[in-house]
Amino acid sequence: MHIVAAAAAPALSPADVRARSLRARLAAPGAAVGLVALVTVVGFALRARLQPTDVAMLYLLAVVVVAAQWRFGPALLASVLGLAAFDFLFVPPYYTFEVLERAYLLTFAVMLVVAFLMSRLTARVREQAEEAREREARTAAQYALSTELDAAATSGAATSIVARHVAIAAQADVVVALSDDGADDGDPAWPDGGAFDSVDVRVAATWAHQHGEPAGFGTAHCTEAEALVLPLRTATRRLGVVIVTPAVAERWPDPTGCRMAAALVEGAALALQRALLDERHDAARLEVEAERLRTALLSSLSHDLRTPLASIEGAASSLLQDTAAMAPDVRRDLAEAILVESRRMTRLVANLLDMVRVESGTLTVRKAWQPLEEALGVALLRLDEPLRDHPLTTSLPGDLPLVPIDELLIEQVFINLLENAAKYTPAGTPLAVRAWPDGEAVVVEVADRGPGLAAGDEAAVFRKFYRGDRDGDGGAAGAGLGLTICRGIVMAHGGRIWAAPRDGGGAAFRFTLPLDGPPVAARLAPLER
Repeated sequence: MHIVAAAAAPALSPADVRARSLRARLAAPGAAVGLVALVTVVGFALRARLQPTDVAMLYLLAVVVVAAQWRFGPALLASVLGLAAFDFLFVPPYYTFEVLERAYLLTFAVMLVVAFLMSRLTARVREQAEEAREREARTAAQYALSTELDAAATSGAATSIVARHVAIAAQADVVVALSDDGADDGDPAWPDGGAFDSVDVRVAATWAHQHGEPAGFGTAHCTEAEALVLPLRTATRRLGVVIVTPAVAERWPDPTGCRMAAALVEGAALALQRALLDERHDAARLEVEAERLRTALLSSLSHDLRTPLASIEGAASSLLQDTAAMAPDVRRDLAEAILVESRRMTRLVANLLDMVRVESGTLTVRKAWQPLEEALGVALLRLDEPLRDHPLTTSLPGDLPLVPIDELLIEQVFINLLENAAKYTPAGTPLAVRAWPDGEAVVVEVADRGPGLAAGDEAAVFRKFYRGDRDGDGGAAGAGLGLTICRGIVMAHGGRIWAAPRDGGGAAFRFTLPLDGPPVAARLAPLER
């Protein structure tokens, strides 16, 4: 439930409200009488110099002014008073309503008809101008509302925007309440507090929600409610209600403000429905993605852990047999198999855990300025066995600047990229790692001379659980998460990663490390003299 109040107004007592309303009702007739009296005084002072027709024109001018400023009623009053004053003071015999010359009767008739027509036409022009201003204001308000609603990312933000614009239009307090799920059947569960503390308001809100029509004050339904209830409804769905209450007791919004509020609510319903549907679609998509990830993780665990577990079990059971008759070389091979397969399981579990961190957004980067070769050196030590059959060359220039990185994470990037290159290339093919500065970043490349990437795989290789074809065997061993984790780590550092064919054959994986991080001075210890 969103509650938005209009601009604060000074509190008025009921007596003050009634007095102000009475003054407003008497202002127009009083102004008409005052203007006719002013013309009478001026005409009477100049009666010796003016002709009666000149004085009649002055009264017509007064009628036009009253009609332009107010409506038809005050203008008609000015016409009648002006005609009476003209007859009484400016038509012989003076100070009586008798008319000796019949020509004045025609003057009176023409003067009355002209005053009536002019007041009517002027009042109509004024009404049309007011209607045009109202339409313009309503159009501007709807445009401003639609513009903000288009930028709203959630239904909560959209609801707040609707409440604020309706409150401004009606100059009143506004409550926007959405039903639980937009169901058309049954009574909606309205929230407690605020305007819903009143039983009459709750009844009016339920009636307006179910029938799709306004209820409460100023309508023909649920008139006991001290609020105007507008339904939020589209052609296919009922969303909730908008409740308008006076900001000050007994000071209700004027009809223009109520009409504008109703127009804004009608136009906002579709945008609110779209926001709600987008949220439900996003929630459903996240559920589908989460279920797909869980299924893929379970499949990966069941498939990729079975092989190393079977190897470890077989090697361990062989070692538990009669070891006295077993040659030392055989025992060493079995122990080495256990070590290799256990490390393989460790890497697989580490990749799965890293993938969970990347997907959940809990990957924390602790940057520090340090040489890139340190992270690369640690990665090469850990990959001594996988890279045994691949000659490796490194090319890091001596003037390569320090980079702000999380050493453990970038070390994992090197491990995944080099292990991936060794896995997908034949034994004996060379690998190369090089880096170079490029503006405000450092570019790192891990390249091989293997079969390269298939057309269209440049982006696909970074998808979760994607496995390329290794030597035509239909897919390499592994969970297919290494490159996805690399992408998450590099993006967390503010860089980007991509794959491309390498000149002369093979594939090249490149990533950037921006040179923006914590101040260098904060990372350096003071020099001792």
